[in-house]
Amino acid sequence: MLSAYQRQAYRLFGKFAHKVVPQNPRLRSSLLRAHINLRPEVYVSTSYLNMVLSFVASALLIFGLAIAAASGVVSVAATTFILLAPMPIVLAGTIYLVTSVLPDLRAAGRVKDLDAKLPFALNYIATMAAAGIPLDRIIASLAEKQVYGEVANEAAWINRDLKYLGMDIVTALNLAVDRTPSRRFQDLLQGIIVTQTAGGNLKSYFKAKADQFAYENRQAQKGFLETLGVMSESFVTVVVAAPLFLLVLLSVMTMFGGSAENMLFLGYVLILVVLPLAQAGFVLTIKSMAREA
Repeated sequence: MLSAYQRQAYRLFGKFAHKVVPQNPRLRSSLLRAHINLRPEVYVSTSYLNMVLSFVASALLIFGLAIAAASGVVSVAATTFILLAPMPIVLAGTIYLVTSVLPDLRAAGRVKDLDAKLPFALNYIATMAAAGIPLDRIIASLAEKQVYGEVANEAAWINRDLKYLGMDIVTALNLAVDRTPSRRFQDLLQGIIVTQTAGGNLKSYFKAKADQFAYENRQAQKGFLETLGVMSESFVTVVVAAPLFLLVLLSVMTMFGGSAENMLFLGYVLILVVLPLAQAGFVLTIKSMAREA
């Protein structure tokens, strides 16, 4: 259901959005993969309204500041207005870029969660299949297990197609293949479709895939730990040893006639700017590499 803001955006920019959307065929699939429940036309219309409002708001802010400066209420240098003049266009352009990449960023986040939790969810699926539970009931049960994160969300969409839209299992799984952003999950679903249509044994298939994914997960964790070891050595070198060496070097340069004020300034920059940025860089790098489960 659309919010009042989204409905108003569609009323204002809907006709234009219908002309723009066909020029970006990836948008529809990107929204599906990101689980953004909006039609592409509504999404584009909302982004346009965001751009217009940000442009108008920033332009009014600059205009109000100009009036205040002209009336003597505040003192603002002319160079400030030169710097502020392109702000409405820059802000609107930034919002457009963020809106354009947001579905892909969300989809990438979902891929990380799907791939991390899929080996554990597959063990659950294989156990239920070994007990003789039908595939549709396995999917419905998995959809309720929120501990499996995005895997459960994907199962919930498949269960919706089966239970409420009246699709057969093969059609629902084919739609899920097109909808999911994870290649590993696509591979699993395509294997289920082939096994189901060929009359194969799903129990054996799920067990084999569970063993495969468990092995791949162990290998990925092993590779991550090895990379983490290299990162820890680099951290000690870059963030611990190098700053100490530079501080000693600055002290020696001061003793041999260097400007104490300049050396002190460089020391402050090293401690207050360089070190925090280096630590933040290592943290973000490790966080982006980590396979959360």
